[in-house]
Amino acid sequence: MAALAILAQRRLTEAQLWKKLEARGYEHEEIAGAVASCKANGYIDDRLYASLYVEGARKAVGDARLCADLVKRGIDREAALTVVADAEVGEEGRIEAAYLKIRRIGPQLAYPSIARKLERLGFPSSLIYRTLRRHAADELGDLVREPD
Repeated sequence: MAALAILAQRRLTEAQLWKKLEARGYEHEEIAGAVASCKANGYIDDRLYASLYVEGARKAVGDARLCADLVKRGIDREAALTVVADAEVGEEGRIEAAYLKIRRIGPQLAYPSIARKLERLGFPSSLIYRTLRRHAADELGDLVREPD
């Protein structure tokens, strides 16, 4: 019953539920039974949790960061990699959103500063510099096309 009360408050992974039940002082066998029952009844589904987490990520972050966040929440690394790879919005879409947000907040920022911010968000260097080169070329093209 305690497991259901915990899950009624918010969606958790199997590992998170296990830790919460341990913190409440339940025995290993009781926890194993409760977690198995919740899993069998569909109250815990790590794959669904991972999918919802990736699709609902508020922050545009790289695949590596998403995977690390999922693993930290108790999702198996292979499952996390699969869910992130199958995400509706890919890493290119997320880096574009992150770039636009950074430019909106700090339009005066130089490309090296933007690159560092994108790197902290977990995007790979090759994708960062490809994105920056594309935007630099677009901005240069806009300057060339604008009449004086």
